[in-house]
Amino acid sequence: MNDGLDAVIVKVLDGEPGADEALIAAGPTGAKRVFDLYYGTARANLVTKSTGRELGDSWSAALHIAASVAPEEFLAQLPNRVGTTDIVILGDINDPRATHILCEQARHKDFLHRVNAVRALAKHTGPASREAVEQALADENLVVRSAAIRCVADTDPSRGTTLYEAFLAEPRLTPLLRQEARWSLSYLREGSPIPLHPW
Repeated sequence: MNDGLDAVIVKVLDGEPGADEALIAAGPTGAKRVFDLYYGTARANLVTKSTGRELGDSWSAALHIAASVAPEEFLAQLPNRVGTTDIVILGDINDPRATHILCEQARHKDFLHRVNAVRALAKHTGPASREAVEQALADENLVVRSAAIRCVADTDPSRGTTLYEAFLAEPRLTPLLRQEARWSLSYLREGSPIPLHPW
């Protein structure tokens, strides 16, 4: 019954040309099949060329496509324990429930959850997302704080400049975070938007 859908999913996992479009064309039914397989509510013997890390990345891509096709179903299928892949995807779902989950994750004990949630919240508008980003500006972890400054800088370059200048005075700053802050500041001072990857 699901052989056709499973064949499309295998093509996505193997990164075959046109596979992403085929999964999108499968609509909500295809998306639900991805969710069921990914979250373990269904089983299938999917034979892929991808292995290891590549297979994990491919599943993340398939999940992202499925969530873009059926965001309601994605939200309904989310497990109680949200992973970092889920957090990244939630950034692209314009729904108050997604914002609520991201705000919770921005307070998670694991800094990877927090930093990914802050980055995802940059795509959300509204008081709840702004408040979560504001709180992250005081995060003990400098990576999280840097992500929060970037969120602010994208919407308020003047304030972002001030925050980056103060951030550069932080004694615990790593060389990579220092370089990122300097590059971001160079764009802000030129009056240019900061590219997705500024260096």
